[in-house]
Amino acid sequence: MQFTCNQDTLAKYLEIISRVVSSKPGLPILNNVQFETSKGKLLMTATDLEIGISTWIGADVKSEGKTTVPAKQLTEFVTSIPSDTVDATLDNQTFNISTTNNSANFNTMSAEEFPSVATVTGKKPLFKISKEDLSKAVNRVAFASATDDIKPVLTGVLLEVLGESVSFVGTDGLRLSRQIIKLDSSAEKDVNILVPVKALFELAHIVSEVGDDDDVEVYLIEDRNQILFRYSDVDLVSRLIDGQFPEYRQIIPTGYKTMCKVSRSDFLNSLKVTNIIAKSVLGNKLILDIDPSNDKIVLSATQTDLGSNKSTFEGKIEGDSLKIAFSSRLLADILNHLDSEDISFECCETVKPGVFKIIDDPDFVHLVMPMML
Repeated sequence: MQFTCNQDTLAKYLEIISRVVSSKPGLPILNNVQFETSKGKLLMTATDLEIGISTWIGADVKSEGKTTVPAKQLTEFVTSIPSDTVDATLDNQTFNISTTNNSANFNTMSAEEFPSVATVTGKKPLFKISKEDLSKAVNRVAFASATDDIKPVLTGVLLEVLGESVSFVGTDGLRLSRQIIKLDSSAEKDVNILVPVKALFELAHIVSEVGDDDDVEVYLIEDRNQILFRYSDVDLVSRLIDGQFPEYRQIIPTGYKTMCKVSRSDFLNSLKVTNIIAKSVLGNKLILDIDPSNDKIVLSATQTDLGSNKSTFEGKIEGDSLKIAFSSRLLADILNHLDSEDISFECCETVKPGVFKIIDDPDFVHLVMPMML
């Protein structure tokens, strides 16, 4: 194997794919990135057995071959050297890489030991989604999924593909986010699939780093229970989560008794002040006292051994006055993930979820479960 390519291109894509390399993999081969030269291009692949990322980059291929190289160290070396032409050669079991003033040799492992990562050719995607819509959905929904494996189905985001729309839904049992995206054309078929939240975070990172104007193509690999996302020259493959996602529609309120139209930054600023005390309270509990008569919302927190504080901000309030308690952490999470200043907050009763919406996007909703007053 022998090839030449640009340092900046190699560094950029090595950083993207090496993110899925585990720091303590069960198999030594998973420490490595696989290189394969073929037809004037270089194919690089990394996987942790749950997620795999492959990418083609342009290269001057002088001889074809296949090997695996330690991913972290190679990436660190390539990203540390100045922009230049990179020459790479496989000599027996040694991968030699050099530029004008820098060089390194890495011991390799045979590519025969590297796990296969699925790909698709000549197949229609399940659906296509713009990179802007994909990024918006992941940012607004993925954070609400669970991070532990106590209930594996909650560590995924539900994709409900139906005609010309796809709904992204995430929940950890204490909150729920849903973003509906309208597609430019109808999906190949209607299907519900559970995608690991980690895979969607990596996909959002790829979309932000690559920066092309292509749509993201989504493929189902049903015989392997996997999903493949293709963006530009990068493929991300992930296993799908088996199991039944909670029936969430029944908990989304269909009306409200109190509705507040507020500024996201005003709400967040008051929350930061109140959280000085609330972060010391069991469950990070704070209280919202909503007063429609003067269009004000008072946030307050009390910790017996510490003290209390409160902060007031204004909004346009309709309906009944209400006092309700929430975790300040959950409120901060949703406010930090909204990308619009004009939001609404709706409540029915002190024991029912608080509902966040974006004024100019009826396809988004976020529920936060209340705490006991």
